[in-house]
Amino acid sequence: MTTSRWAALGALLGAVAGVVWQAPAAWLAYGINTISQQRVQLRQPQGTLWQGSAQWVLSSGAGSQDALALPQRLSWKLQPQADASLHLALSLPCCTPQPLQLTLRPAWTGLRLELANASSQWPLAWLSGLGAPWNTLGLEGQAHVHTQSLALQWQSSGALQLQGQAQLQLQSVSSRLSTLRPLGSYALQLQGGQTARVQLSTQSGELHLSGQGEWRTLGLHFEGQGQAGTGSEAALANLLGVLGQRQGNTTVLRWG
Repeated sequence: MTTSRWAALGALLGAVAGVVWQAPAAWLAYGINTISQQRVQLRQPQGTLWQGSAQWVLSSGAGSQDALALPQRLSWKLQPQADASLHLALSLPCCTPQPLQLTLRPAWTGLRLELANASSQWPLAWLSGLGAPWNTLGLEGQAHVHTQSLALQWQSSGALQLQGQAQLQLQSVSSRLSTLRPLGSYALQLQGGQTARVQLSTQSGELHLSGQGEWRTLGLHFEGQGQAGTGSEAALANLLGVLGQRQGNTTVLRWG
């Protein structure tokens, strides 16, 4: 190859690298919107693919009337690493006291997404943006999330495995379907492994919820029960009827 051709090739590669490095934040927003079928959206993106911000919105899909955004903008910083991994830092004033640190690593059998140990809190009302049944329940309260060694492993075969654990403390939960406020506080434990498992228990309150489940190929399979505390049956009857099938004084909770 002549010197002039090497120079032209170098200029072309440099131009491509420049375009990628200055890629707009809208590229990331488009990718997230497409992959999630517009259930998770980044609206009004600013900055670049590598460092930017946007409104983080939950939606039931294209044309959703229930879409809800978090009160502050999500900021991100994406950095390629020397070992071919990508490091992502996510910051939200409302929800993350410290930025969430994620690393996407290539592996012989697929990809691995790691979340550094972290604590965060999220408004339950945000879930209403996903549409039914969340918009019907109209939940309020806070979800405090603590993660430890949490990672998702994608296999080339298409299998997905969760490792590590997460604890969700659902505090002072209420619903538009009941006049009783709050309904209670609850703990949801997620344990990874060959088969990821979840366990729900009641910490306090008149709405007693319990159950357990596991994450299967087609999603979460959960079975449990709900009951009203003595004297709260009337105030919780409508909500318990929506949550599952009534069997006497007990509501059977079953998803998946």
